[in-house]
Amino acid sequence: MPEYESLRKGIQIKSLAKSSEKGLQMDILKIEPNWVDQGHFHNDFEWVYILEGSMQDEKGLHKKGDFLINTTERIHKPSSKDGCQLLIVWSGKVTHE
Repeated sequence: MPEYESLRKGIQIKSLAKSSEKGLQMDILKIEPNWVDQGHFHNDFEWVYILEGSMQDEKGLHKKGDFLINTTERIHKPSSKDGCQLLIVWSGKVTHE
């Protein structure tokens, strides 16, 4: 099983699967408590399943067991007071503000 690596400040990532051919990847993210991400958007999709903890974004507060879909429609800026663990499946590129 792959190990966690630092993605950027406050985020550890474990890559589970990746298809460069299809531009698709699945990862587990560990988010530290009191984390606030910079605003960003996706040029394709991102599916997020909250495994542990909670996070908040412009859509509201999301807790363990919640499933979110982020699309190209808007910039989002997630944060987490308690920290959280996420399973994400995404495609495309992420662009920061």
